[in-house]
Amino acid sequence: MKFYLMTDLEGVAGVYQWENREDESLENHERRCRQRRWLAEEVNAAVEGFCAGGATEVIVNDGHGAGYTIDLDYMDPRAEVINGVERPFWLPYLDESCDATGIVGAHAKAGTINGCLYHTMNTGVRDWQFNGISLGEMGLQAAIAGHYGVPFVLCTGDAWACQEMEELIPGIITAPVKYGTSRFSALTCAPEEARRRTGEAAEQAMTVVHQIEPFKLDSPVHFRDERVEPMFDEEKPAEGFKVINPHVREAEADDIIQLMALIYGYDPDWKPLEFIPAWKR
Repeated sequence: MKFYLMTDLEGVAGVYQWENREDESLENHERRCRQRRWLAEEVNAAVEGFCAGGATEVIVNDGHGAGYTIDLDYMDPRAEVINGVERPFWLPYLDESCDATGIVGAHAKAGTINGCLYHTMNTGVRDWQFNGISLGEMGLQAAIAGHYGVPFVLCTGDAWACQEMEELIPGIITAPVKYGTSRFSALTCAPEEARRRTGEAAEQAMTVVHQIEPFKLDSPVHFRDERVEPMFDEEKPAEGFKVINPHVREAEADDIIQLMALIYGYDPDWKPLEFIPAWKR
């Protein structure tokens, strides 16, 4: 059984401020190293839980920021990790070959009151709606997975993120490791406890893989993009978009993959090369 795990940093236990990759101070370097290790350890706990629950393959998407946040020196060797930038797609290798998906280190969507480090893709987004449904990054992941018939079964991170997904995906397994008290504060558990909760939830998630319905958006998919600051030109809209006002634009596509290609310029026909890595031969 193949599990596709997305990761982020803002929902990891102990993280309460934006990562600053421009700050070269020793204090910031030490903080980032520690947070990368915390993330790796929470991911490892999830990998252990998946494998205990019957997973035979785990693909981990190092999904935060520059795509190199997980400290690979601490990674469980049973997992394969996608990292780096300039990707051909936001969630490469998430397709019909996967049996389930989920996330570790989740934060709540833009505008979530008390959500620690809440945002959707970036802090400039006020709200993203798909067919009238407000979705954050996790919801978008669930919709992409749903396009391929893959259920979203696990969410760990901020309690507000867990609540968000419980409302979207009935039956999902969640594990709060922190409770946001404002955008830049949280009541957090110790890393050891975060790992315990994550591992237990991951193993439990494997028991509901065949019980949770994939989250699918009807065709066509209508997209509404609302921004905090005015940034859209009504006289010169981007190709494929209709500008409603300087803060809002809309678009429509046959499915979520075509829509992601429109938003980010991806090749909608991109597929991973079919090959067997050397270490698996």
